[in-house]
Amino acid sequence: MGGSAFGKLMLKLKSPLKIMEKKVALQVEEDKSSNVLASTSVSRVAEALDLPRSTVQKIMRNIIRYYPYKLQFVQELLPHDFETRHLFSLQFLARLKVDPEWPWNILWTDEAHFHLDGSVNTHNCRIWETDNPHSTLRVPLHSPKVTVWCGFSASFILSPYFLEELGAGGPVTCSITGQRYASLLRNKIIPDLQARQCLSRIIFMQDGAPPHITRCVTDVLKHHFAEERVISRQFRHLWPPRSPDLNPCDFCLWEHLKQLVSCDQLKTLPDFKDSISRHVLNISQNTLRSKVNMLS
Repeated sequence: MGGSAFGKLMLKLKSPLKIMEKKVALQVEEDKSSNVLASTSVSRVAEALDLPRSTVQKIMRNIIRYYPYKLQFVQELLPHDFETRHLFSLQFLARLKVDPEWPWNILWTDEAHFHLDGSVNTHNCRIWETDNPHSTLRVPLHSPKVTVWCGFSASFILSPYFLEELGAGGPVTCSITGQRYASLLRNKIIPDLQARQCLSRIIFMQDGAPPHITRCVTDVLKHHFAEERVISRQFRHLWPPRSPDLNPCDFCLWEHLKQLVSCDQLKTLPDFKDSISRHVLNISQNTLRSKVNMLS
């Protein structure tokens, strides 16, 4: 067979594949335009075109260069939030330009729930066997949990405080209220900062959760930090609402701690709390500084 004839034969053999590639590409774009997430999936395209899933996957990955990505959930923002966040960012950067070490004095604070069952992320949990063991993990309907308050700056992290009250059988996790939060500030957090001899320079940051801005709480904050050294709702330096992604407690500390604690596979709340405290206090100063520097 001559070179010209061989070339024509190859084109004929390739033609159906090219048509299939074009159909897949068109279906992908159609899926994206009609989907609320502006995305598509191998299964939807394969079903729409009546093609094997493996064929569609190969075309999407190797030909039109589509790759699977894990969906991330983020805080929903309201229309006016964007302007507030933008203004906060501009003010933050302006202060940073005047004093590059200014963020190092901010005490970033937040609360989080830790569940004793560990809330295992099955997406990252794989069991390798020659045959599928069909393993399952039983999770209680209402897993015991603790609510933790934590605060850190670029140079230190405070021991975590657990929001709980003494019940008949011992400490019981409770919800945060203005009175409880004010008591935590007066009896734990402020004395801890005084013992470190840093209260006079610390800038206290908190989000705008309702318990954080009750009168009894704002009075404590104004007395010990003054208006100028508080970043919070109802203060001169406003913390933008619905912005956990700007708080290093949210975007790095909590997830890091939950992964460490879940590996310990603890069975009792006292051991669970000890594990949380131990992992918090094991965080190095270099790690703290690197997390704060991410903001600048």
